[in-house]
Amino acid sequence: MNAFERMNMVIDYIEENITEEINYKQAAAIACCSQNQFQRFFSYITEITLTEYVRRRRLTLSAFELQKGKLRVIDVALKYGYDSHASFTRAFRGFHGISPTKARNKSAVFNIYPKLTFQIQNVNKERSGSKMAVLGKIEFIELPAVRMIGKKVVNGGGNNPVPELWEKCFRENTFDVLECSSPVIEYYIGWMGEYNNETGTFTYLAGMLMPAGMKVPDGFDYRDLQSCIVGNGFVNGDFANGDVFSHSHDLTVGGILENGYEPDYSYGWSAEVYAKDLSFDAEEGTINYFCPCKKLHI
Repeated sequence: MNAFERMNMVIDYIEENITEEINYKQAAAIACCSQNQFQRFFSYITEITLTEYVRRRRLTLSAFELQKGKLRVIDVALKYGYDSHASFTRAFRGFHGISPTKARNKSAVFNIYPKLTFQIQNVNKERSGSKMAVLGKIEFIELPAVRMIGKKVVNGGGNNPVPELWEKCFRENTFDVLECSSPVIEYYIGWMGEYNNETGTFTYLAGMLMPAGMKVPDGFDYRDLQSCIVGNGFVNGDFANGDVFSHSHDLTVGGILENGYEPDYSYGWSAEVYAKDLSFDAEEGTINYFCPCKKLHI
């Protein structure tokens, strides 16, 4: 068993005991090192402390618990380790920017901190003299119900208007109106869905994931997306020959399957995801890919 597998076992242990007191000594034993060594190693590779990771996960999960509306605020507070309504509200507001009561609103925007997953990145493979696309890591995000708002084209069938669409959107600052309205995720989204097997075409929306029910600006299209678990693949590769783009789906699906999940195509969509500071002029880089998924039942 390698270090990546042991770290994933630690994360699974934390998730399984997230509503209980986490035994850091036990977590270190799973990682096969001392408690001090483990906590230093965890901070080094994640850039946050283990205590902070647990805090962020609890506050993320508590938000989804509140939105379900089945428990009182104090019950959620106690479930996730807070001894009073006041201390939970203070921590919740500091993390999410809203009160626990407002989190019950289906259009509430959360600060989601996903479950960590560690995966080996093979950077030595090459194809035709260029770096082969690889999956650097994968995260699993509990995406709330959202409204995908953007500019629409029909892609496929021998036609690819997507690059021109993005170029026009950036040239005309199309997304400014969305960025001023608290996107759920601060990334640009290339949503793909409504596949037509007869024509080989599908709908492509270039835009952002916005709060559910948000008013759609003039000239934009939208699709309402149900809450779901999303596999978020970090795909590294060559921009120049398009390798990173053409392999992002398959690599992300591979990572989903390796971590005990499977793609859930019943949602009918997947998405390319781009950081705002991403440079397409670079020779290589990293894009993200979203694929709805579900836990495998073995």
